Amino acid sequence: MAPTVCLTFDFDGFAVWLGMMGSPSATDMSRAEFGARVGVPRLLDLFAREEVPATFFTPGHTVESFPEICRAVVAQGHEIAHHGYLHLDTMSLDEAAARSEIERGLEAIEQVTGRRPAGYRAPGFGVSGLTLELLVEYGFEYDSSLMGGDYEPYYVRTGDQVSAETLFAPGAETGLVELPTLISMVDAPQMEFRAQPLLPGLHANAKVYDTWREEFDWMRERVPEGVLVVILHPSTIARGARFGVLERLVAHMKEHGAEFTSMRDAAAAWRAAHPQ
Repeated sequence: MAPTVCLTFDFDGFAVWLGMMGSPSATDMSRAEFGARVGVPRLLDLFAREEVPATFFTPGHTVESFPEICRAVVAQGHEIAHHGYLHLDTMSLDEAAARSEIERGLEAIEQVTGRRPAGYRAPGFGVSGLTLELLVEYGFEYDSSLMGGDYEPYYVRTGDQVSAETLFAPGAETGLVELPTLISMVDAPQMEFRAQPLLPGLHANAKVYDTWREEFDWMRERVPEGVLVVILHPSTIARGARFGVLERLVAHMKEHGAEFTSMRDAAAAWRAAHPQ
């Protein structure tokens, strides 16, 4: 069985700086614009050459800020998924605010692309129990925020009870498919640097490539039915020589039989093979 790879991109735009980071400096705004004006087109060119699909987790604010670019993503056959509206930490939101983030994101994506997103990734990977309940309520097909597996999808539970004072009590399984993530497969912690909060990246490109290649090879050899979710940012991976890391990674994966697919299709295939 061919190893499955999902290339995913958190296309944060201005939202991450205005929302979670709270840093509306001209420098950070320019980094966001680079990701949209240079990064995404550079990525689309690569995907067209290599004939591989991708999924872009995009905040509603980003969709509204760069509608032409988001339409180009969809026109080339790629998926746009939900990533909040203003890239806010869901752990800090009450129910009204959490609903607003989901609803405004849905509205923005549908209005600009004409398609309702199937999947969700929480900004910063912070996921509350309320968030999971709302994803089920709003009919999302899959999530990609949790880490209860490395390469093997599973059905999400809601209502888990866990605290320092009580024993763990699992909740009820839902129909929401989880496509789990690996922090080691995210570009920003390895490639970026930020003093506050500390993000001491700036690893050599060769080291990052080796890390990602080894994860793919390990899955291919030991979990042949797994799904490797690669988590990148247009403003990071598409800048300068870093882009070569992605080009080399795609080439290596193709050479070893990888089947590239969108997250929507990966979730649908896993659900069909694992009916409840």
